[in-house]
Amino acid sequence: MPASVRNDFGRKLEHWIDSGVWPAGGLLPTREELTAIFGASELEHAHEVLDGLHRRGILTTRPDDGRMVIGVRGSAHDSSALAATQGGTEPDEERWQLVSETRRALVTQAARLAATRATDESLAKLSSLLPCETGDDGDDDASLSEAATREDGSGPTEGDFEREVVVASGNDLMLRIYDRLMVVEAATQGEEPLPVTAAGRIQFARRELLRAIAAHQPKAAALLADRIP
Repeated sequence: MPASVRNDFGRKLEHWIDSGVWPAGGLLPTREELTAIFGASELEHAHEVLDGLHRRGILTTRPDDGRMVIGVRGSAHDSSALAATQGGTEPDEERWQLVSETRRALVTQAARLAATRATDESLAKLSSLLPCETGDDGDDDASLSEAATREDGSGPTEGDFEREVVVASGNDLMLRIYDRLMVVEAATQGEEPLPVTAAGRIQFARRELLRAIAAHQPKAAALLADRIP
């Protein structure tokens, strides 16, 4: 397994651990369970990645039980790093913050439902709203505009992916509330554009959310959705 592939798989595992899917003190899923989530190709040389997490103190081995999670320390993709990318300082910042938190809470619950209700069509739609996975931060950031372009020359707007998660939940009331929250949030947030580096991290978090939805992992989907601004 090339080093870049190993590092990317390790990054994914760290993100899931740091999001609370596999909290400190709990056990990492079995190899079979990890394969069901990440695919056989990722797990081909998983022992190299897991050994690396052991050396870094993120995992430990508990006799007769398996690998126990200790936790991620100093993760580059923690919630504070993502939350810091939200909006700017405006007269309505307090209201914007409240609306934003409400929208995120709604998406979290929608992701939980989507993990049990998403169809092949909705999964394909969600996938189409994300850039191609490259395993390299720089390439991922550079590919945002190219991968997001539609046939008519336009691209998805910020929030399209999260809206499609709500659509995949199959709850029409949630969708109406989400659309209204987006209108209010847009009217109150700052004008400062999202930094490209932050956008790359958010796309990574979105890809992992899609992975959880496709793997029918409701709890994981909800926790991963909560990491997206």
